[in-house]
Amino acid sequence: MELLCSQQISPKNAFHNAFTDFIEFQGTFYVCYRQATNHVSKDGKIIILSSSDLNKWSKHSTLAQYNADLRDPKLSITPDNQLCCLFYRKVFNQQGVNIENKSCVSFSQDAKTWSAFKLVSPNNWWLWRLRWIPNQKEALGIAYRRSENRVALYQGNPQRYLDCTVNDLMSLATHGKGYPNESDIIFNQKGEAICLLRRDAGTGSAQLGIAKAPYKKWQWIDLVYYLGGPCLIQLKDGRILTCSRVFTKAKGPQTYLLEIQINENNLGQYQAKLLPLFALPSAGDNSYPAMIEKQGHLYISYYSEHESYPSDIYMAKVVLET
Repeated sequence: MELLCSQQISPKNAFHNAFTDFIEFQGTFYVCYRQATNHVSKDGKIIILSSSDLNKWSKHSTLAQYNADLRDPKLSITPDNQLCCLFYRKVFNQQGVNIENKSCVSFSQDAKTWSAFKLVSPNNWWLWRLRWIPNQKEALGIAYRRSENRVALYQGNPQRYLDCTVNDLMSLATHGKGYPNESDIIFNQKGEAICLLRRDAGTGSAQLGIAKAPYKKWQWIDLVYYLGGPCLIQLKDGRILTCSRVFTKAKGPQTYLLEIQINENNLGQYQAKLLPLFALPSAGDNSYPAMIEKQGHLYISYYSEHESYPSDIYMAKVVLET
């Protein structure tokens, strides 16, 4: 596995461009991200870029709302073949006071015209990402609320409903693990859900969760190391990779590619470890990647300040076999 190149794909501007997601939909590739004045500011809007060849990118559409910060967009494809954009909306009144914080979804058939925003979480609960269960019409997603030191599991079809199916998926009170928050989920060939969960308290070590359908009982494994803005992919050859923010002694925070090796013993218990591969060109405020495997290559969207300030959006190309 080898990094071939990394190119900036966001237009040159003076904005803070960050928090990416990346998907292929109807033969076109789309990268979404938040554009705003700063990492935390009240003017965030969602920019969606498109490409037919993963090389040339252009602005495709924008999602925005007056007096609102739209954060951390995530893309998925619904069972009826629509593009779903999940994001967190922070609403402010005319005096600039934050009055509402809820996750929303919007749907599109062409990634250009989007439906009205629909609320899918209680106030101050951040639903981080939706992953669709294979061969079903429902998705799983994990929401967190910082003040409660807890994450909850949601399941359903956001076009109609999302139900909280596990109220305490991970918490300081029941698991002794402080401030669980951002997450990703993939499904292996056996239909098991594999979750990578960020933490930002105590040791800050990331957690790996595994559950069989109906995804009510989870086994958690401490991965020892901190991983920020985690995303997951299972390659066609079965390897599981994560791209996440790690802290390195030499360069501080960097966007890093790692392999997660999982083993199951005769008792059905799992063990897992991280195998660091290499860092992407990155520095400063960076990470929040997404990955697609295509024709023997891994493409990774992410943001970074290693070339300019504020941050820009990049696309890395990795050859899987060297």
